[in-house]
Amino acid sequence: MNHSEFTEAKKFILSDVEREIALARVSKNEKGKVSLESLSVPPGGANFLAALGLLSYTEFFGKLKYKHTGKGSCSKNFNGLFDDLGDEYRSFRVSGTNVYDIFRCGLVHEYYAKHDCIIFMLKNEKPIGIGKESSGKYYFVIETYFEALKKVINDIEKDLYK
Repeated sequence: MNHSEFTEAKKFILSDVEREIALARVSKNEKGKVSLESLSVPPGGANFLAALGLLSYTEFFGKLKYKHTGKGSCSKNFNGLFDDLGDEYRSFRVSGTNVYDIFRCGLVHEYYAKHDCIIFMLKNEKPIGIGKESSGKYYFVIETYFEALKKVINDIEKDLYK
């Protein structure tokens, strides 16, 4: 992938998720909600689709960075990039949670996380974008995960196209 193609993919990916976050934010405001409804746009953001996209993008950019191929390469590419999101993400994954299977494979193949999970669009008190509450319920926070992923994507671009 040349730099121009990378830039185009990055633009598409980032604007796709940013739009869903913006729709969710506007929908929290009553005037914004009414404006959206007047345009026949359902209020809110596409939580599940945004989560699915972010997890797929994690694997995609992991392949660009780590270049694993062959059997098991998808999970290696995903896990490598997931760990790059930050120490808290890596700690969560190596603590025994198979993030690739539960979240990525769950959303891609079963259209839902493989365990009880709530998906939030906007930032909240959760410390990282994917985690597990003390109750045992998993969570995914789109905006928080997106911010971490965006930083890693920018770092990959600098490394690949200095």
